[in-house]
Amino acid sequence: MLFHLSGLYYALYFLATFLMIAYKSTKGNLTETEVPLAASLAFTAVSGLLSVHFLLWQTLVLWLDSVLSTILLVLHGLEAGLQVVVIADFIR
Repeated sequence: MLFHLSGLYYALYFLATFLMIAYKSTKGNLTETEVPLAASLAFTAVSGLLSVHFLLWQTLVLWLDSVLSTILLVLHGLEAGLQVVVIADFIR
């Protein structure tokens, strides 16, 4: 049997989804701990090493690849720096 979805259903679904996102976003930042952030920092370091490998040691790297890899490394550096600051704040 096919369900006939009305505009009211879509409005209620949108409202329920929006309220769930709002609830989770206010709750998420209050429950962070050091261990997941440290794991994320380790994954960021590994991803940065892979970016350096692609940038320096690949056989064929185009100019655009070099630019994008450099931007990626800068963003990974910023992310790692912010993660270290947050971990230090949580420990203190």
